[in-house]
Amino acid sequence: MATDGETPPQPPEDEMLPDEREIILERLDELEDADSHLTVEETAESLGIDLE
Repeated sequence: MATDGETPPQPPEDEMLPDEREIILERLDELEDADSHLTVEETAESLGIDLE
């Protein structure tokens, strides 16, 4: 069990369910895809915020 300020231990990969591994790998691919990240300017524009 994690205490304050500590991260919980990750289960060994061989104990993970096959679909858990797939989901984690897909999510990592999404996070590494720089084209899917928005800039501050793009985010502000989509929200109607004027940064100037």
